[in-house]
Amino acid sequence: MTFYQELQLNQAGSKSYVAGFKKPKDKFVHILIFIFKVLLNLAFSSAVIIVSGMIFGMENFIAGLVLLLGISVFRFTDLDIRASHSVGGIFLIFGIFAFFPKLAHLVPLGCDFLINFIAILFIVIIGCHNVKWSNHSILILSYLLLYGSDVSGFSYVKRILCLLLGATLTALVLYRNRRKTEFKYGFKNLFTDFKLSDERSRWQIKIAFCVAGAVTIASLIGAAKPAWAGIAAMSVTIPQGAMHPRVESRIRANVIGCLIMTVASIALPATLFRYFGLVGGFCAGFCGKYEGQTAWNSFSAVSAAASTLGVRTALAFRVLNNVFGALFALLFGKIIEQLLLSLNDLIVKHKQKKIASQ
Repeated sequence: MTFYQELQLNQAGSKSYVAGFKKPKDKFVHILIFIFKVLLNLAFSSAVIIVSGMIFGMENFIAGLVLLLGISVFRFTDLDIRASHSVGGIFLIFGIFAFFPKLAHLVPLGCDFLINFIAILFIVIIGCHNVKWSNHSILILSYLLLYGSDVSGFSYVKRILCLLLGATLTALVLYRNRRKTEFKYGFKNLFTDFKLSDERSRWQIKIAFCVAGAVTIASLIGAAKPAWAGIAAMSVTIPQGAMHPRVESRIRANVIGCLIMTVASIALPATLFRYFGLVGGFCAGFCGKYEGQTAWNSFSAVSAAASTLGVRTALAFRVLNNVFGALFALLFGKIIEQLLLSLNDLIVKHKQKKIASQ
């Protein structure tokens, strides 16, 4: 494996590759390469966010992060449709990013559920036809980050321009990497394949409901950072497999992460707290498992929120929102799944009666 190829490995791939070396010297060399890769990714990510903030305003650094996430993810994944059709799909997704989070803030509290539900449903229909890519984890995260960081006036105009740039760069990256790949699906199939009888379609409805519902209820009860509840709901509403282990890992990881931050905030000078986000990003780069990444990601989230909420409040709501969002998705995910299955059975029986009567 070349040096460049080794830099392209994900965390799990790098760990597996390093573990394959028996000689201590070889292992040490490739551990250094692993560390260099993490530092390089962190430096590149920080540079993109800072430069985008300088161009579009620091209040829009979240839009710069969304731009970065789009490019990073679609270097390796796709929309499961022809590359030429994917270009339009990417622009539609970024169009939703640009307008729907803002619209959700303009409607009365409680009505935002419908806006967020429609937006997230369209995002997962367009972006998650092939569920093995897990594109929902980045696409819904991007939507919720933008929802949780609302701007207005000329700052909103600059946000739209930043997202337009993000859509263009992401579409170019996806098209370049997939233009020679043959796909049997086109854009129209994303919607013609949407059926209640299909497990993927029921999951798409379920995750849209759970995420939108968690955000709305968290907002109604006055929780700070309600988008965190939506992110937790998204993270545990997986397309396949049992949700219970994921919910337990999500809650445990956030509690552990926030406990570590609490101890660190007491033991270390307050001036160092601003660097916790970088520490979390660096450590998350070495984690190949969900629970470890979640724990370290809480460092970045809390350190960013602490500037407006204060450290203790940010830590408290990080735990509370994640516990609520994960449990909400676990409970209502099951209810929605059963309702959709029952509705599908009714539709099938109605069709059968209609055929029998002809």
